Amino acid sequence: MNKNILAIGTLKYIWSHPNCQTKRILSILKFFTWQLYKRITNKYIDIQVIPSVKVRCYPDGYSAATVMYCGLYDYNEMNFLLRYLRPNDSFLDIGANIGIYTLLAASKIESSSIYSFEVLPKNYNRLEENLKINQFQHVQTYQVAISDITGSIALNIAEGDSMPFITNTSTDTNKTIQVSTDTLDNLLQNQSLSNLTLAKMDIEGAELLAFKGAKLLLKQQRPTVWILEVNDAVNNFGHKKQDVIDLLQFYGYGLYTYDAEINQIKSINLEQQQGNNVLAIANSHIDFVCNRLGTKILINKFYPSETVSSPS
Repeated sequence: MNKNILAIGTLKYIWSHPNCQTKRILSILKFFTWQLYKRITNKYIDIQVIPSVKVRCYPDGYSAATVMYCGLYDYNEMNFLLRYLRPNDSFLDIGANIGIYTLLAASKIESSSIYSFEVLPKNYNRLEENLKINQFQHVQTYQVAISDITGSIALNIAEGDSMPFITNTSTDTNKTIQVSTDTLDNLLQNQSLSNLTLAKMDIEGAELLAFKGAKLLLKQQRPTVWILEVNDAVNNFGHKKQDVIDLLQFYGYGLYTYDAEINQIKSINLEQQQGNNVLAIANSHIDFVCNRLGTKILINKFYPSETVSSPS
């Protein structure tokens, strides 16, 4: 039953995705063809994401399969990345999974470094494999969970490799793994980050912990832009979504959304968020971001003015 529900949800996702609007039937056929192929052969295939990037799709792969059906599946955010990054930039991918965002960034950045963090062993191995397939050698990878301390935690992977969550070690050990944690400020303290302009973070609710371990970066407003997942998974850590936004606002970041169809940035508040992803942009660099994109910002006249106290 759960597999049927998942399949129906995937088909609805494909049908409504912006990249599939003119080729819905073809995209649906790709879905059914892949389901049949992987059951018969149990083999991977390589998929062209964009002309300069390929990704390896395994029978149990979710992110790569979504690329197969929909191309740039995070339509607005991935298009933002491709339009915004420049050859001399640096990029952080926190919660890289198999590395789709890392690969896209590596296709745009030529001389600077990309820092890619993924803690789960299977995902990390596939991230490394995808970098090798594409011959991207300017990516530094780290098999560590980004948090607010250096130590270790137990992750429950019962829901699969895309949705791990922190758990008590007394639970079913067959579904948990012990992983190392570290902070961004510690890991990147000896790196040259003057060209750090963009980061993407998707770590299943642990975003506030990661930001608390990145205060030196945030004080410098590096990166200029965060592509950030903000959803109710933060509740698993005793946080609220607004806690994440408050911390970013304290360090001078505003909340925005990007419409790739019309190449427009719009300021929003949390109540106006659509979907899970938002952009957090340093207020002092908004003109810099707009100039790169060749667009103007649409200011929300109803955005409430807030005074944010120092985060603990």
